[in-house]
Amino acid sequence: MLPRLVLLPLLVFGVTGCDTLNTASETLDKAEVCTRALQAAGFNPDLSNPDQTITDAKQRSEELRDLAGQTTDADVKRELNEMADKLGQLGPEDLSPAGSAAWAQDKLNTYNQLQAACTGSG
Repeated sequence: MLPRLVLLPLLVFGVTGCDTLNTASETLDKAEVCTRALQAAGFNPDLSNPDQTITDAKQRSEELRDLAGQTTDADVKRELNEMADKLGQLGPEDLSPAGSAAWAQDKLNTYNQLQAACTGSG
């Protein structure tokens, strides 16, 4: 009977330990999240190929949302979601000569906020 009593806490600890390891492996450190995020957020639209540009922007948006789910830093998470929104909302009107300048400026502002959150100077 004694061996079972000793093994039960070890079994519970082992299962709990695995859950902790799985959770830790699902999160990335801030530096890694930021490196990946700034790379994805560096997206620039190709005005000569609007359909592909919109598809690419939505893909980058999804990448940023995935990264937001992998960080525990609230400021970085917020800015990742803001940037994901910005890229995900790119539409044909933003790829016109008139719309592209305004969209690019808004995107730059959002990018700068993400960068500030990543460096802690926001």
